[in-house]
Amino acid sequence: MGYEYDVFLSYTRRGGGDVWVREHFYRALREWLGNEMAEEPRIFVDWNQKTGVSWPDNLETALLRSKVMVAVLSPPYFRSEWCLAEWDSMLERHRALGYGTLDHPQGLVLPVRYADGQHYPPEARSAQQRDFTPWNKPLPYETYSRSRDYEFFYAAVQQLAGEVAERIQEAPPWDPTWKVVRPAVDPRSLPPGPLPRL
Repeated sequence: MGYEYDVFLSYTRRGGGDVWVREHFYRALREWLGNEMAEEPRIFVDWNQKTGVSWPDNLETALLRSKVMVAVLSPPYFRSEWCLAEWDSMLERHRALGYGTLDHPQGLVLPVRYADGQHYPPEARSAQQRDFTPWNKPLPYETYSRSRDYEFFYAAVQQLAGEVAERIQEAPPWDPTWKVVRPAVDPRSLPPGPLPRL
């Protein structure tokens, strides 16, 4: 056992964030992170889960075995019990390791602001975030990638990737006793269909 992923990408499917993450953010982050690391980056995103796996168990395992989390924040993110569980899980690890102190100010969560910022919980509002609100266009790649704004978006992801690579490099040794928070909702009681985490 040990780490399986470098990055757990946490986002909500509400409010346009899913289109933006899939069409723009994930592909740019993967590309730039690959330029910052000796090995191909291992990024967990929920749409890459294998058919037939128990998605709550698979999400839990992926989160437990990821070095850092990049969280794409918006008000709908904090209304999702599954996203909150991911956020709280990594913050639990952060606290257990004594991160967020004067001696070790950096953490394991790299927040990216997709929308708003005023309607976040206090702990999220107080965390330094990379502001991507100027480029939060949930448009198809073919449309948005041809716009003038895309150059600035791409440069912002490049800067973020450098910081993510540093945090990956500084990740603590893996510990199987780290806790993962599960939402209060019993996933077996949810109707079948698209992933209900969001």
